[in-house]
Amino acid sequence: MAKAVQVVVNSDRDEEVIQQLAGILRANASEARQLRDFSDTVSKEQRPNGLRFQPKPGHLLVCRFGLGFEKPENVKTRPVMVISPRQRVWTKLVVVAPISSKPPREEMPYHYKLPTGLLPGKKYEESWIKGDMVVSVGAHRLDRIKTGFRQYVAPIAPEEVLRDVRRCALHACGMHTLTDHW
Repeated sequence: MAKAVQVVVNSDRDEEVIQQLAGILRANASEARQLRDFSDTVSKEQRPNGLRFQPKPGHLLVCRFGLGFEKPENVKTRPVMVISPRQRVWTKLVVVAPISSKPPREEMPYHYKLPTGLLPGKKYEESWIKGDMVVSVGAHRLDRIKTGFRQYVAPIAPEEVLRDVRRCALHACGMHTLTDHW
């Protein structure tokens, strides 16, 4: 069912972008699904503004995977744990392990159940690291976790939890023999 929508734009470039987006939605291409998912995320969840600091290993943050990723990759906003070390010269790239509130169908060596209460809020009372989905993302996709009106936190996981999460990443990459040395 076709529907006309009036949109007010601030510049000519905005109008071009809106026209391109409308064309994608009309064609109902695979990008249309991605745009709809992104729109749902923007309207319902926390929108990361980007980090202005270099996170430490073990930092628990929120990542907006959204546009640029396609299923079976992560395509929504979700909490993550930073597993990359701090760099002397920061490239604004961070290696993160995604966190899910749902347990895996079959627990594998690259899954890890985080200790209860590590993540703030009630949604993630049970939380699982998905070591097979470790990815390097730009700092513009990351932000602290929103806990209330203008309240944000960036808790840091204990060292032993970080070590176990890094083990999961090694298992997922087929480098599990390196975990014998830890």
